Amino acid sequence: MAGTYSYRIASRDLDSTGRARLCALGELVLEAAGDDADTLGLGVGDLQKMFVDRTGQMQGLRSDEQGSVLGVRDRAKSERNAADDPFCRQTGASWVLSRMAMEFSRLPERGETVDIYTWVSDYGRLVTTRNMVVGNCGHAVTQWAMIDLATRRPLDLSSLENKGASLINRTPPIDRPRKVAAVDDEIVQTTHTVVYSDIDFNGHVNSMKYLEWMVDLMPAIAGRVRIDLNYLHEAVLGEELTIRYGRNPHTFDIRNAEGAGVCRAAVELLGQ
Repeated sequence: MAGTYSYRIASRDLDSTGRARLCALGELVLEAAGDDADTLGLGVGDLQKMFVDRTGQMQGLRSDEQGSVLGVRDRAKSERNAADDPFCRQTGASWVLSRMAMEFSRLPERGETVDIYTWVSDYGRLVTTRNMVVGNCGHAVTQWAMIDLATRRPLDLSSLENKGASLINRTPPIDRPRKVAAVDDEIVQTTHTVVYSDIDFNGHVNSMKYLEWMVDLMPAIAGRVRIDLNYLHEAVLGEELTIRYGRNPHTFDIRNAEGAGVCRAAVELLGQ
């Protein structure tokens, strides 16, 4: 089952050229993902009810499998935060982004309506793939994992009810998200302390905040562009992050105070 969702580009979405910021378009992609999941009965609210109603029945992943999905906090840190962090005292489950790829041929202007057509093409044990046609602007492919909000650990998607009804056997519109290597020869390095406005309802840094920090280090983007984002570990309120930027190509590597990768990205300028 596929869905189409319409969004209007507002003044708050624009950059100094009068066109939508990449982060704003990314936010619309994620909004469409959430809206369609709600339509399918697999939204965040549905997962929380499902998890609470079936406590102990949804199977978690082995510790060696967790790192291949996304870097949720290590076991000791998870248990500590589950006790101390009010976000981690939530119950239920939620979707979290594991990888994302977006390609845009143009950036829409204020007042334009962007129709996003979206469908789920597969469910694995670890991640599910959701695809987007973003109006006449571009395309996106997103990969999602489901976590237990109390322990912050991934859950086994094979235990998710009714997922088969949402599948459409259709090829993703662009290449799936690519793995991005660490940046060890940075041209620019800066730091960021995670603040209140960086945090989303899952209790960690919002996915598009990372992209926002990255593009702030780049020259203005014009013309066609592709962005690959890999989400490796959660970052939470008060954490000190280091942002490494390597040019040619434009690659980014965000690490926490322990040196673990939090988010990596590659921005490819495809010309006019």
